[in-house]
Amino acid sequence: MKSGLKNASTIIYVLVVIAMLFLFFTNDFGLVDIHKSSIVMAVGIDVDGDKYSVTAQAAVPTPSQGEGSTAYTQVTGEGATVAEALNDINVQTGFYPKLVFCNLVILGESCKSEDIFTVLDYFYRNDYVPLTALVGMCGGEAKELLGQKPAGGDMSSTAIQRAMSGELKKSANVAAVNLKLLAEYGGSASSSAYMPYITSTQSGGGGTTAASSQSGSQGQSGGEEGTTQFTCGTTAVFSQGRFVGILDEDQTFAFNLLKGGVRLAVVNAEYEGVNYTVGLKNNKSSLKINVKEGAALKIKYRARANVQASENNPALESNADTHLIKKEVLDAVGREVEDRINSLLQFNKSADVLGIKQRLYAFNKKHYEGYKDDILDASPQFDIKISSAG
Repeated sequence: MKSGLKNASTIIYVLVVIAMLFLFFTNDFGLVDIHKSSIVMAVGIDVDGDKYSVTAQAAVPTPSQGEGSTAYTQVTGEGATVAEALNDINVQTGFYPKLVFCNLVILGESCKSEDIFTVLDYFYRNDYVPLTALVGMCGGEAKELLGQKPAGGDMSSTAIQRAMSGELKKSANVAAVNLKLLAEYGGSASSSAYMPYITSTQSGGGGTTAASSQSGSQGQSGGEEGTTQFTCGTTAVFSQGRFVGILDEDQTFAFNLLKGGVRLAVVNAEYEGVNYTVGLKNNKSSLKINVKEGAALKIKYRARANVQASENNPALESNADTHLIKKEVLDAVGREVEDRINSLLQFNKSADVLGIKQRLYAFNKKHYEGYKDDILDASPQFDIKISSAG
């Protein structure tokens, strides 16, 4: 009797396994309805009069078989608030765009006229939005930027995140920021915030976009249209939530040097009519306020340099010591760094993106009221030393 029950159990087990294997190889497990399985990876926000236009770009799981299948979908909704615009997407598609996996928020050029913290209010109130999501601004419409097709057939949001990567930040080329840091900077005593300014360069095929900007459209991977390269070498700056201006590439470079965390920076300097491209390692910087000297700004920078390229034979002490750089070249590099920092400080007078007032408040609080109105006009004192990496 026990032997019969055991045999019956074995047969049932085998039949269940066969049934599961049959389902595994013949069923897409509900992937027919892509709207219910879409994962929002990025959101673009534009302002149109008194309405918000919000575009959600979602990754769409697809069956493994078949080539040229849809890799992502892009849907746009409108409303008096960002929350209402997202609800409009729900009305159009039948699914509400959950932002648990949203890693990128892009503000279109039209957001320059708004308080960015009013624009982003929904993302701070929603418990499911990760505050680690990167934030950037672009020229034109965020919807159109997300619709462009990068090389390699990736989602545009993935390519844009690469353009804001930590590696580029460590090379002083990009001033990346997330929702959390943006709020911290905006709420500080300096009341200033920043984010990468995204630009796109199109090549080949006229640069047509990978996804239509119409609501509910779907981008196809592959295709023969032109592709887009995204860069974030400049920086949008805000004061009290309002757009002030854009740091150029040199100012962004200086900003990153002073913020710290730069591993290898590359700078070009000229000596005796020859251009030298120099790599700066072991970067160390500090910006301090000396209240004993009338709230003077003291900027200190140290780095070790090596020539990476030059227009002719590199300026070396001797052929035997090819790692050494002439002092005159090092001095030229130091002047270039100082010029870029000076340019940044001039911009900083209109928006304290360097957080000088916050530093005054944090480290010299008893002098804050006396110096806060004049500190941004203080003349800087530079202490810049760049030595040969050898």
